[in-house]
Amino acid sequence: MRYFILLFFFYSLKLLSSDYIFDSRGGSEQKTLKFQDNSKFIHITTNGYWVDSKGNYGNEVCYGSMEIAGDNQKLDILCEMIDQEGIVFKVSRKRNSLVGGGVGINTYIEVPEKYKFLKEKKCTYAVTQLNTDFFYKQKCKLD
Repeated sequence: MRYFILLFFFYSLKLLSSDYIFDSRGGSEQKTLKFQDNSKFIHITTNGYWVDSKGNYGNEVCYGSMEIAGDNQKLDILCEMIDQEGIVFKVSRKRNSLVGGGVGINTYIEVPEKYKFLKEKKCTYAVTQLNTDFFYKQKCKLD
């Protein structure tokens, strides 16, 4: 019985610690090229603030591009995050979804020791846009 209780306890800890959540909000500056077929190429710079499920928080800046054709939007940006201790890490965010929001993949490309549990992780995110503002939520399964 004692072994069963210990097994249950350790299994419960594993369940509780298996997800990493990252929330971000901010705004963007966009410069747009419009084409005759109504498609657009947009150079985008975002600035925002974030918090995670481990109690960290900080700010972020991202640079990249969006391509819009019809209802489809393709996003490809690189971001630098700085946490409350001044620790820097970098990510890539890509998505191909409907205009105004959607689901994509966030890849951790440069992580310091503090965030080594995220090294080369690919995490699913969802984002919603309101004009030039964004609301972002990411969830990572941790091993």
